[in-house]
Amino acid sequence: MIKKISKIFLLGLLLYFIFLLEMSNLYTFPFLLVICFLVNFLEDPNSKTGLYIAFFIGLFWDIYSSNYVGLMTLFLLVICYLLKIILSKYVRIFSISWIPKI
Repeated sequence: MIKKISKIFLLGLLLYFIFLLEMSNLYTFPFLLVICFLVNFLEDPNSKTGLYIAFFIGLFWDIYSSNYVGLMTLFLLVICYLLKIILSKYVRIFSISWIPKI
């Protein structure tokens, strides 16, 4: 249990540093959004890593924007969850085995 929580915390911390890098230098290209969708496309449909990534990215965008807190988080979580459902039922894409399963 502690190991799983520490992996989620480290994933959030890594995404936060990538978010700060994107906000300082690469503001015109949504790099984290591309990471979020690529992870959701390429991971195992039963894994929840893509949903954790969508949660953290949405939370960081909410904190640093003038919108309501939770709006982008909810939006990204719903989009990624629907994407996982569609991919698991209708599409077969190879999964990358080196993506850590949290």
